[in-house]
Amino acid sequence: MDTRSVSDYGHLFYDPYISGYSNDFFRTITGTAKCVDGKIRITRNTAGTVGKVSTTAMMMFGNLMLNLTVPTAPTAGDSRVFGLYSRALGNRNAAYFYISGTSFYARTYSPDSATTESTTITWVADWTNAPATYEIRWRIDRVEFWINSIRVASHLTRYPGQQLLPMYFSNDGTDLLLINWIKIDEARKIDYQTANFYSSTSSTSSSTSSSTSSSTSSTSSSTSSSTSSTSSSTSSSTSSTSSSTSSSTSSTSSSTSSSTSSTSSSTSSSTSSTSSSTSSSTSSTSSSTSSTSSSTSLIG
Repeated sequence: MDTRSVSDYGHLFYDPYISGYSNDFFRTITGTAKCVDGKIRITRNTAGTVGKVSTTAMMMFGNLMLNLTVPTAPTAGDSRVFGLYSRALGNRNAAYFYISGTSFYARTYSPDSATTESTTITWVADWTNAPATYEIRWRIDRVEFWINSIRVASHLTRYPGQQLLPMYFSNDGTDLLLINWIKIDEARKIDYQTANFYSSTSSTSSSTSSSTSSSTSSTSSSTSSSTSSTSSSTSSSTSSTSSSTSSSTSSTSSSTSSSTSSTSSSTSSSTSSTSSSTSSSTSSTSSSTSSTSSSTSLIG
């Protein structure tokens, strides 16, 4: 008998009326995505770029329910994707609904092959331009696809393995694909990634530059103060004893010059070292950003 409590599983409900189009939950890849009247609209942008959105929330095993409004029945030229898909993995470890032209499919991929298991689904008129719940029930040994509580496909050969996967939406059309709400039930695990985590490049540079300026300014101020103090001492010594003025002044000036030169040299060295460190840090971060960007792949 299964004696687990509900809290043993992961649950999530996303309500656009409350959260809108949250940049903490969604990541716009291309095209246009925004919340209007409690619905998230995904479409091409004015330049004709496909609307593509991924979530920062990821799940592993469980039930994913997407309540969507698909504006038209599958038509020639249509291309829409919604389900579990990672751009980094490409066509590996994925399970999603796919509209291509006049056809509607349920597709899954295993971790070790780009060969899909695909089922053609007959479109029902009730799903056209009306809210419908598209559900993916992901188990360890299979994936089931349901629409409005009716099972439309079962895949037992190729299915995602044990790995966290994000939700993905794509709409290659000028009409609107609407997300009404998202629900996850009984997930083995739910995890949240940080959106735009590469933005740390600029903050690192800014912080290091600020530290460099502060250090340089502080050292320069100290040098100036030391010089002024020595000059004052020299003046006083000159007034007190005229016979030793020359020697004392010369000695003090020499000492002042040496101290100033030494401090300036130290300041220059510190500034140069910090600048070098700043360049190295910024260069390293940029390199990481470039490497990650080049590893992505697309569908839909």
